[in-house]
Amino acid sequence: MKEELAALIERIAKRDRAAFEELYRLTSRKMFAVALRIVREPGMAQDVLQDAYIRLWRYAHTFNAKLSAPETWLHQVVRNRALDLIAQQGPTLNSISIDQFADPDEAEQVVFGHAHVQPSDEHDSGSIMRTCVQRLDGKYRQVLTLAYNHGMSHAEIAEHLNVPLGTVKTWARRGLLELKTVYDQYQTEMAALAMSSVRNSRVDVEQPGYLA
Repeated sequence: MKEELAALIERIAKRDRAAFEELYRLTSRKMFAVALRIVREPGMAQDVLQDAYIRLWRYAHTFNAKLSAPETWLHQVVRNRALDLIAQQGPTLNSISIDQFADPDEAEQVVFGHAHVQPSDEHDSGSIMRTCVQRLDGKYRQVLTLAYNHGMSHAEIAEHLNVPLGTVKTWARRGLLELKTVYDQYQTEMAALAMSSVRNSRVDVEQPGYLA
């Protein structure tokens, strides 16, 4: 497949439309999944996909098989377009759930049922998740960040970190479990702070001379 994709990109660089159509047929489904993992909205993911393949048509001549695998290069094009869209749209695209860190291409995924991280304020959700991820062990934090922020598959992360694929899967699985634990702890901390604030407010109200 690697050699076939590289050959197709070389033909696309020469403006071969048949090669472009074949490349799209072979890769668009997986590239759509990459875009969807980042923007998390099918319509926007489709926009990312269309823009990414237009750019591929225009800049296929820049591909160098000696520097990058063809699918990795295409993933990068899609990720860049998706991240550009997020930057343009602002923070409202940052609401996430824990299971979106899992790799949809893998059969073994961590599933938490209804235990999703979905704060009521969408503007805060990305910040909350970043706070929780920063509390993780370094290797778990790195794998989940690469998967979520950069839309990398387990195989791509293994190549990027130069570790076995099985190790990445283990780190991802354990990282997700740790993330769920950290999020539950975070929620407990926030609830305790809220209760403390309520108690302090009640004490202030009960003080003589307090003006509401």
